[in-house]
Amino acid sequence: MASDLQIQLDRTAKRPLTEQIFESISRAIESGLLESGTRLPSWKDLASQLGVARGTVKAAYELLNDSQMIETF
Repeated sequence: MASDLQIQLDRTAKRPLTEQIFESISRAIESGLLESGTRLPSWKDLASQLGVARGTVKAAYELLNDSQMIETF
């Protein structure tokens, strides 16, 4: 599980939260913080941790999947 994943959200930013989550996870993957095969938290768990709607994280995960940054099963 990606317990080292640190996502800081700026709720005052003009960028949507979905985009901020997508960018944070993308940076973690590209920097090597998240290695290949590392399991991300479920979208429900991450939403709870971040205090956002589940759909927000689900949409971010879908963007990551669409951009082939992650695989979902």
